[in-house]
Amino acid sequence: MLKFNRSLLFSSLALCSSAWACGPDFPMMLSSDRAHTFAALTEPVFLVEVQALAAAVPSLVSEPSKPGDTVFADSYDYQNERWVSATEQAEQQLLSKEQALIVQQMRQSATVQQALAAGETLAAELRFYTAAAVAFAQKDDQQAIALFRQVLALPLEQQQQRRSWALYSLSRVLLRQYDVDHRAEVATLYNQLQQEVAAGLADPLQLAVASLGEQAKLAKQQGDWTTAIALYAAQSRWSESGRASLLWLSKELAAMPDQELMPLVQTPAVAGLLSRYLMTQFSALSYMDPDQLQRLLAVLNQVPDIQLHNATQLAVAAYQQGQFALVEQLLPHLDQTALAFTLRAKMALKAGDSSKAAEFYAKASKSFAPELSQTKVVPVQQDYYSKLSIEDLQRQHYCRVQAEHGIVELSRGDYLQAISLLTAAGMEYWQDTAYIAERVLTLDELTSFVALHPVAAVPEKSEWHYFGDTPVELLLHHLTARRLMRAGHYQQAQAYFVDPELKQLAKRYQSYAEAAKSSWTDNAKAQALFEQAKLAREHGLELLGFELAPDYQVFYGQLEPYEDDVKAATLPLAELQRLGSSAPKYNSRFHYRHFAADLSAQAAELVPQNSQAFVATLCHSTKWLLIRQPELAKAYYQHYLQHGPYVSWGAEFGQNCPEPDFVAAKQRQYDNWQQQLRQSVRPFKMPIYAAAVLVVVGLGALLWRRRQKQGRAL
Repeated sequence: MLKFNRSLLFSSLALCSSAWACGPDFPMMLSSDRAHTFAALTEPVFLVEVQALAAAVPSLVSEPSKPGDTVFADSYDYQNERWVSATEQAEQQLLSKEQALIVQQMRQSATVQQALAAGETLAAELRFYTAAAVAFAQKDDQQAIALFRQVLALPLEQQQQRRSWALYSLSRVLLRQYDVDHRAEVATLYNQLQQEVAAGLADPLQLAVASLGEQAKLAKQQGDWTTAIALYAAQSRWSESGRASLLWLSKELAAMPDQELMPLVQTPAVAGLLSRYLMTQFSALSYMDPDQLQRLLAVLNQVPDIQLHNATQLAVAAYQQGQFALVEQLLPHLDQTALAFTLRAKMALKAGDSSKAAEFYAKASKSFAPELSQTKVVPVQQDYYSKLSIEDLQRQHYCRVQAEHGIVELSRGDYLQAISLLTAAGMEYWQDTAYIAERVLTLDELTSFVALHPVAAVPEKSEWHYFGDTPVELLLHHLTARRLMRAGHYQQAQAYFVDPELKQLAKRYQSYAEAAKSSWTDNAKAQALFEQAKLAREHGLELLGFELAPDYQVFYGQLEPYEDDVKAATLPLAELQRLGSSAPKYNSRFHYRHFAADLSAQAAELVPQNSQAFVATLCHSTKWLLIRQPELAKAYYQHYLQHGPYVSWGAEFGQNCPEPDFVAAKQRQYDNWQQQLRQSVRPFKMPIYAAAVLVVVGLGALLWRRRQKQGRAL
């Protein structure tokens, strides 16, 4: 019975599923579960791996440079709810309206003669080819052969629109002649088609690529597995048909009993295909047919030559199945590919040697083609029918190697090297990059690092997309700006906001924060604090929000991934200390709401408690926390009930809050001072009155005496 390393199996399945799953946990953070990251080997891609088996053929698909170079493929017409063949599209788009209409009428003809008559006004190549197509559809092979040959007999300059079509179609109809062996001529026609297309002949239907599959099919029918595999692999470079055909061959081989399979695997091409199938289909086979995994691995390891020439592929398959002793046995024979170096790194990590693992990851990165290391956003697969190119798949592998290397360096404590590697890994691993930038690096380390990664070009606002294709450099700048804002470095933060609107908002925020500290009167401070609070509440995610927890600006605050606090205990001590230093003051979802509520509550303490502004500021504090933190909101409400005055809108406190009237609060402050003065002198009212009377009497007596003296003098 087959036995697996269960944790490794589940890890591999999780890695495979993450490429297709939707939701806030994907792409997952490699840094959140490092044991999983270090143990799991990303499943290689079948399409990429089989390129090593491909026959050497010239490039059969070129970049379109003129309208005639347009390439067509079968597609679905959603408006009319039908499939439209590549041939129909080409005839409608590459011909004039008049020509397209005549060709359509010819194809609807009941006989070849009617088709030829309908196309009398067309160029000879269009007329002969379309009539031949009618004969082909009616299984009139002799007439079809004759007409296809007429097309190819025309002067070359008169058959450029249909030459590739005629070469391919003639080959197909010849193969239907079972009474005569036309295989030699068909091979010549296919080779001629491929050579001419490689030399520049227009091939809008990619028939030269299709001819590789036809040649492979013929080779397979003759028992020539080597040629069939090589040609299908070459076809897979440009066509999904080649990849699918190789998968069918692999499944056919895998289904054979051992006694039938063993002679075939002696053929290097067969062994190479089957070993690549085994390591690239692990997740599917472990679910659909797990018994087949160990059987195929055992078969391929029985012959030393097979084991030697496919050591990397067999070692990967052994690692996936948890057969680490076999991996150790194969390690000395691994090749110098990125996959082999990555496997060596995994084994080094398993042995606890992170230094050696980092060395192997570095070698894996260097083994890729130089162009793959250039910064480029890998396209996101939009639907089932859109496929990534081989180059994009290889770039994804390169980015994965860079990212895993970065996590190794993170665990080793080389934080700047870690963020450098993860930045190079691109947007798919942005959450890991953000984790280091936001929580692990000091603010000085972060600003120094970001200075080395300027934003090359500022995209238009309509082109920004926070879920996959925004450049990492731009996101790094905004993350740094928000971290500086949280630290109170408002002026410095404005330089890192790339978005002009955010620059202006940050400038306003700075003016309110500075006014709250520098204003002379409590009323002015309260007004500045409340304006700062409103800005923090309304634009806190953009100005102050954390890229990851607790705000998740990375998802624009719309999603909240599950947090596993248990895993934090396994982090290195130095990293944990840094996490403590960078932890949010308000460790709650949308922390800036709590911060805004506190600012508004501070404003309330600076205005008279019997003012409308006191009630209104506490109302806003309550409103901003009522849904997510009702206990804190209740505390603000209780404070209002204990100290605030009655207001007509009190029944809607915390739900509908008016703007604080700070002008009235200022007047209320003056009125309160007058009232306090009156109250302070009230206990001394009678003595004050008596003293006033004495003063008046004394002044009167003094005046009387002065007049008496003046009278005597006269």
